[in-house]
Amino acid sequence: MIKEMPHSKSFSMTNISWTLAVPLFFTALPTTVNANSLSDLFRKDLEQSFATSVLLNDTDVFTFGINNFDPNKVLSLDNDNIGSNDSVSRRQNITSLSLPYTFELPSYIEDNHQEVTLRLSALRIENDVEYAAANRNDFQKESVVSGYVEFANVSHLDEYWSFSSAIGNHISYYRNDYEYRSSLLKPIQDQLDGVYLNTDAWAYIIEPKIKLMYEDKNDWGKYKLSTSWHYFNGIGWGEANNGNVGHPEGWYIANEAKVFYDLVRWDKNITSMYSSIRRIDIGGDTVASMGTTSYYEGSVGWLLNPNLFNEWVDNVGIGFTINYGSSLKGGSLVIFFNQD
Repeated sequence: MIKEMPHSKSFSMTNISWTLAVPLFFTALPTTVNANSLSDLFRKDLEQSFATSVLLNDTDVFTFGINNFDPNKVLSLDNDNIGSNDSVSRRQNITSLSLPYTFELPSYIEDNHQEVTLRLSALRIENDVEYAAANRNDFQKESVVSGYVEFANVSHLDEYWSFSSAIGNHISYYRNDYEYRSSLLKPIQDQLDGVYLNTDAWAYIIEPKIKLMYEDKNDWGKYKLSTSWHYFNGIGWGEANNGNVGHPEGWYIANEAKVFYDLVRWDKNITSMYSSIRRIDIGGDTVASMGTTSYYEGSVGWLLNPNLFNEWVDNVGIGFTINYGSSLKGGSLVIFFNQD
């Protein structure tokens, strides 16, 4: 949908509070309680990491761009829900790439067809880990690489309405790389490495979903209204946390309105203005990472639909998006690609 390839720019934001708590657990509690408490804390962190990657790999519900900014500074506002220095800094620490491809299967029933979507995604966040008792920060890099396969059935109810039901399958690999630059954790490094730090894990997640969409085409362009409902649940395994990786689970509901206003038509080439507003409600293991149970995104952009490329490219464009209400609130300059 947006940046980096046929539609994506997303991110897996993982909660690193467990890292900061490590010295406290090992110094203030009995050994058995230490191990159990830290294991439970890290299991929840892994569940949140995998669950949040599901949400943010879906570019229909979250948008990252090529440059981030605080809308308060640009628009002379004072609204903490629309952006802050901290949230912009979080966005700038993110690197992501998604390569999706969707194709239709042969159709044998009128007004009904099936689609298969394949997607490869790579998400990474890098952070300096600060300790009050240390004069030097440690460094942590967390990555999630995911493969995704979806089968969908799309039914056209009439000339305006369509309904789709789909089942998606995620296979995700998580990797934690930690550099001990300060001396604070080095006495317990052997207990942390391979279990809580410098370790990896896997997860398989299944995601059933449904979507209802209304589309009206006019002489001036078109507009679309949609609502989609997603639930996902999975199982994890691997070296991390001695195999206690947990069961990532969550849900989200996306309600969206889009408007495409045609500015210039020349033969099959169309230049148009694009705008959208969406509300996303979330639950389960995604809430802690996103810092909310709901957020909004608004986008405005300019699209060119040139008859110069092959069938893989419907349109390209540029614009900006603003996220309101999540831990990643703020604005981004966006490259649009195959926006529909």
